Amino acid sequence: MTRVCLGALAAALVSAGCGASIPDVDARAPTLADAQGGPQSPAEAAQLCEKAEGRDSPLIVEWPGTHKVELESIAKRGLVVVRYEGCKLSVLPLCEARGAYKFEAVSPQRDGLEIKDESDLFARLPVAAPGLRAELASGKAFKLDYVLVGRQTAEAAPQGMTGDCTGATHFVRSISVGAYTLESSARAAQGADVDAGIVQTGGSRKASRSRNRGSGDVASCASKADLDEAGARSAGCSAPVQLGLMKLP
Repeated sequence: MTRVCLGALAAALVSAGCGASIPDVDARAPTLADAQGGPQSPAEAAQLCEKAEGRDSPLIVEWPGTHKVELESIAKRGLVVVRYEGCKLSVLPLCEARGAYKFEAVSPQRDGLEIKDESDLFARLPVAAPGLRAELASGKAFKLDYVLVGRQTAEAAPQGMTGDCTGATHFVRSISVGAYTLESSARAAQGADVDAGIVQTGGSRKASRSRNRGSGDVASCASKADLDEAGARSAGCSAPVQLGLMKLP
């Protein structure tokens, strides 16, 4: 039996080599972008970020920690100048702009959003899109819960800029502070949400991996009112959550 099967296989291979054409096989696994028509290149992704809703008021919950440190440090001695191109928002730490921010308390404003596909990601979290895209493609969904309790607002536009300001496009007009949590969890096979971290698979219940990151306690900060800058910091409600940007002349 084995000899017959091997012989038949050899004959088929010889026949294929003598004229039958074997189609090329693309072994690349389909990506989320392939399935949903998302951006296929960095240039296309940048275009989506340029068209994002509320582009000049980006949420910076997934901004690198170094950028947040630079933001807070520079804001203590002057206005913050940034380069904002496509999906990339970067602080220019060597660019000094004269000016000052004034803190004002606001009534706690709690909000949230869910990210289930690339359209949502690039439209609602453009600054975070490059970093979260791989997780989204791996089958994750994201839920952001945040609250704003105060805002640092520039008293005027920059009154002169010195230092290395190459590529500067905007200055930070306002920095809204508060607390946030960003939760990621697996999506169900049919695209349904995963409830409480549980995936239904073939009649069995399977725990899904979830990853939470954030700053402060959203529920606690939402109950605060009339916090001054020192009070917001001591209550753990002073994380930079959203920026208000204005183009430089």
